[in-house]
Formats: sequence, C-alpha cells, structure tokens
Amino acid sequence: MKKLYMLLLICFIGGCSETAYPAIPTHTDFVASLNSLGGSIDFISDEAEILESWELEEAYTGFALVKDDLLLLYGYTVEQAPIIELSTGKQVASIDVGEGTTYAYVYEEKVYIANALKNTVSAYNIKGKKLQASSTGNYPMAMISDGKHIFVVNFKDEVLSVLSMNLEQVDEWVIPTSSHGLFIQDNELWLGGHGAGSSPNSSIKRINIESGELIGEIEAPIMPINMARASNGHIFTVSHGSSTVYELSESGEVLNSLKAGANPFWISSFGESMVLAGYDDHQLYFIQSNDIIKKLQVGKGPFQLVVREVER
Repeated sequence: MKKLYMLLLICFIGGCSETAYPAIPTHTDFVASLNSLGGSIDFISDEAEILESWELEEAYTGFALVKDDLLLLYGYTVEQAPIIELSTGKQVASIDVGEGTTYAYVYEEKVYIANALKNTVSAYNIKGKKLQASSTGNYPMAMISDGKHIFVVNFKDEVLSVLSMNLEQVDEWVIPTSSHGLFIQDNELWLGGHGAGSSPNSSIKRINIESGELIGEIEAPIMPINMARASNGHIFTVSHGSSTVYELSESGEVLNSLKAGANPFWISSFGESMVLAGYDDHQLYFIQSNDIIKKLQVGKGPFQLVVREVER
C-alpha cells in the first residue's frame, strides 16, 4: 500500500506518461530495420553504424514513414497502430486498425492500411481519423500508387484490386496467386511474388498500368518479392528463395546478380548503397557496384526497411 501511495505521489508531482523511445534527431539520415523476431528497430547512419535501437512493446511486423518526423508501427495481431514522433520518441497519435493489418502505404499524408482478416483497405489521416474504406480480394497485402490509383495485391487470391485514391473500386486484374512486391516503372507496373506449392515464381511480371495487360516478364529466380530504385536509376530486386540480388535496367534487362544475405525479404536505396536485410542471419548488407562493402549485425529477423534522407 505504501509503494502504491508513493507511485501515485510521484505521478501527481512529476506527471506520468507513456514510455518514450530514444529520440532520433530531425536532420539525421537513416535506414531503419524492423527486426520482427527480436521485437526491435535499429536506426542506422550513412556510415553503416547503429544510431539508436528501440525495444518494441508489441508484436509489430511493419512500419512506414508518415512524414519525415512521424513513424507508423503496425502488426498483424496488434489492434492499434501508433504514430511516433521521431524527434521526441513519443507517441502523438494512434490508429484503431483492429487485428489483421498486413501492410501500410503512405501517399501525401494519407495512410492506407490493408487488413487481411476483413479483406479491406482503409484510408486514414495522420491524426488517425478514418476517411474511406473499400473491400478487396482475399488477403490484401502490398500496395503502391501512381497518384491516380492504388494498386493492391491480394496475396491469397488471383486478382489485383485497382482502387481510386478515395478507395472506389475501379477494376480487378488477373494475377498469379501468392504475388507480392510492386514497383512502378514509367507506364508499367512490375509485380513479383512467391509462387505457389511446388512451382516457385521465377520472374517479375510487367503489366501495362492502364489496361492491366501482361506485356512481358523479367527472369529473376527464385521468388523476387521486393524492388527499389538505386541512385543511378537502376532497379534492384531481391529474390529471397535464392538469396540473390538482381540489378535491372529501366527497360528490364538483367545487368548484374549477387548472392547476398540469408533468406532476404527487403532491399532499399540509401545514399550510394543498396541495403539488403538478411532475415535469417540478422545482418544488413550495404551493396555498391555489385559488391558487398559492409555487413552490419542488427536485431533478430530484419524483415522490413524504411529510409529517411532529409532534404537540405
């Protein structure tokens, strides 16, 4: 009873608040790694050194920058998606998403949340207010926008949902089941994926972004599931089934390949490097000119990367 009284007295005098994470200075560039097995986020400098680490209190499986100083966290089993102000480490808002969140995509300060239990995509403002919602196919996951439409991959389905920016249903395109990974290149939508059963996917599908017509494929075995543009304009994809990084031209020609990481899921551009997350070996790989220039040990299970490069 005495301990409880002292705790209440401290709260009354000094104020009680939610646990804050270590602050990340406003003008600091970083690549952040969400480590889903270890329940942490590591913030890494352009010198490939860890700036800060956050120990997460919930089973978050993904994150996204809402603005340069705001970071959204979400998890499949977590009902709330908090928005953290990086410069203070404090929560400034929370989105009531319910269980089932698989992906978050931010476009012009609007947050699009995919929910695989409800088979919906919902849009929220940065204060957490729900604006619109739409039904999708089975298990919506990866999303991307060209500014006119939101393209939603339904992982356990054979359709890609095409929605307006206000989440009105526009079209559905036939795609392979277990597709995942989206990239926009000129008037094309590039689509990766795992493949199904005993037939793993070995290529990136090139789709006409206006009609949904398949116009070609890029061989990138096995299981190309994530793509990012480098500082030189080339596109990199990670094939996690073969632990291989492919460098592609803007026309889809394979220029280089490199074995890297153990079961990698994500690749991002950061400065002059491409950064690869090795899920099974808990390392980030910094790649330049088709060579690994540095490896960095991070928390267990680096699954997703987020990059902030502040304009100066």
